[in-house]
Amino acid sequence: MKKLGVYSRIFFTLIFTGVIFLFLLIALFIINNKQGKLMFNESETQFNTEVKSLITLKTNTLKQVAYDYTYWDEFVKKINLGDSVWYSNNITTILKTYRIDYVCVYDTSFRVVHEAYNEGFIPRRFISMDALAKIRETRFLNFFQVVSAGVIEISGASIHPDNDPTHTLTKPSGYLFLAKSWNQDFLHELTLLSGAKTKLSLPSDTIAKNDNYSISYVQKLHDWNDEIVARLIFIRSSPSFKLYKQMSVYMILIMLGSVLTTWFILHLAIRKWINKPLKLVKSILETEDPSQVNELQQCQGEFKLIGLLFREFISQQDALRLTKERAEESDNLKTSFLNNISHEIRTPFNGILGFLKLILEEDLTDDEKAEYGDIINISSSRLMNTINDIVEISQIQAGQIKVSTSEININKLIKELLDRYKADAENKGLKFIAENSLPDNSEYFNTDRNKLLIILNHLISNAIKFTKSGFVELRIQLIDKVDEILFSVIDTGVGIPKAKQKIIFDIFMQGDVSNTRSYEGSGLGLAIAKAYTEMLGGKIWVESDPEIESEWKGSVFYFTIPYFREQKEVKAFKKMEVEQKPENTINSKKSGLKILVVEDDESSAFLVEVAVRKFARELIEVNTGIEAVETCRNNPDMDLVFMDIKMADMDGLEATRQIRKFNKDVIIIAQTAYALTGDREKTIEAGCNDYISKPIVTNELKALIQKYF
Repeated sequence: MKKLGVYSRIFFTLIFTGVIFLFLLIALFIINNKQGKLMFNESETQFNTEVKSLITLKTNTLKQVAYDYTYWDEFVKKINLGDSVWYSNNITTILKTYRIDYVCVYDTSFRVVHEAYNEGFIPRRFISMDALAKIRETRFLNFFQVVSAGVIEISGASIHPDNDPTHTLTKPSGYLFLAKSWNQDFLHELTLLSGAKTKLSLPSDTIAKNDNYSISYVQKLHDWNDEIVARLIFIRSSPSFKLYKQMSVYMILIMLGSVLTTWFILHLAIRKWINKPLKLVKSILETEDPSQVNELQQCQGEFKLIGLLFREFISQQDALRLTKERAEESDNLKTSFLNNISHEIRTPFNGILGFLKLILEEDLTDDEKAEYGDIINISSSRLMNTINDIVEISQIQAGQIKVSTSEININKLIKELLDRYKADAENKGLKFIAENSLPDNSEYFNTDRNKLLIILNHLISNAIKFTKSGFVELRIQLIDKVDEILFSVIDTGVGIPKAKQKIIFDIFMQGDVSNTRSYEGSGLGLAIAKAYTEMLGGKIWVESDPEIESEWKGSVFYFTIPYFREQKEVKAFKKMEVEQKPENTINSKKSGLKILVVEDDESSAFLVEVAVRKFARELIEVNTGIEAVETCRNNPDMDLVFMDIKMADMDGLEATRQIRKFNKDVIIIAQTAYALTGDREKTIEAGCNDYISKPIVTNELKALIQKYF
């Protein structure tokens, strides 16, 4: 080779490179063929998946309807009554609703109780006794049957009451069979949906072989004995694959000619300065390997800049992937949360409206009216709790909550909690106790009393709600090393799985967001408790293991707040159990009050008047703030004013300011539908003596009168 001249070297070099390139083209052709076959196989696999999904979708409707209609108390009652009107209104309508051709109801002796079918469908009692005997064993049955008119899909299920959705706890009360004809219209619909030619054939029929550019799928249809009675065939032509193979040949030929005419201009240096970086680029696109990105960044020229772009691209792609996952998770959780909130609002509304209509019936006894009234009160309280939680979490998210620190007495706070949850605990047969382990003379400290009370309310109410037997205990102790108070709410309830323990404090997250959960509530309580704990400078967590083998199962919720100690000579509150709270009574030393009710809503005004009528020697009602100011100016002996806040011409706050300019002694109690944090402070600042939020509870209203008179 050294003796050859430059021309010979170039000639032999070209021959050598040409042979190499020829082998490369052959390899490319082989690979291209394999890739084409792979594409064809993938297309066939995808086609099979699509067809299977389509068939599953079409057959699931019949099975689901049969399943849904066969655990129904009313159906069980009507099975032997022969109520043709009921069957017409409730069973025959299945045909039109779900586009089914035939419905038949049998009793337990397989006598036909009710039969209905669409026009053009000839039943002729095509369901054999073997199939009827089979369903007696399996409770559910889905099969195909060939009749003179074609293939029929049949689904059947045994009939059971509401409390047996699995059809295994009770004996069958009868049997429901549904049928749908797989006629030409149905096959045409499958053809449109699948984009493939569709036909039915018997097992003995021969399936024509497809050409090399068509894909097919065969679905075997079984009877009740799992024997093949028919085959559903889908065939889809694939001209694009044929075109792909032709274009592949043309492409290789064009490449061969082009490369052979231009190959002499290539230089070995290209391998170093272009080929290697391009391979790195391709590998990075396929694998996103960071080490290869670093290698590409070490190349010279433009490839170094491309390496920097890849580095930024991979980082952005990771960030986008994480953002997408979080967004999808958040969207799913918000949907479940909104469904829950809708349920928590509509359910008590149903109780309120339903029993209000019942209570107005004239033939009710006093006991029935009292019972319905209790249900209305319970539903109203549940609705208010849900609304309060929504308002509270909205304020927290909007950053409108401020911490108002003052000195509190922990003993009084515990006593208030014990009294508040006495009835809830006793109604469930639970023991509710509190243990305060703070040092003597340490019951006073500074914090936001309202937020601390809200945290404890949520934790204690949750503990009682999720505990069926045992006890709920509140413990309070001092952590000297960090000057913090540790609160513990202990229960013997259902416990919380470890997978849920880190997320139950987040907004839109609950331990159970399914439609079958057993406990009511908005699911915002723990999120509110966490937010308020952090506002107070503490932290909150839970410990629970519902899988442990122990007599004591349940959860322990802990939270801490900073402890600012005040030295006071007060005996420590060590341990208390639930005590009977004395009922409020109105002090009768002063009666015959002169009362002004300022309210622009007629029903609200009437409620206040009814509640205070027995204590009034004179009762005056006005509708606007201007009238309230003038009435107080003309009646300096006014004892008590119930002031609505939201009114058209002059709101209650401004009316109170005007009244205080000439009357400092009259008792003014604000009443408003606003119940946000800070509203009470606004009314007191304007000059009101006290505040009551709507909906107004008459006992609370009477307690306020007792407080000032």
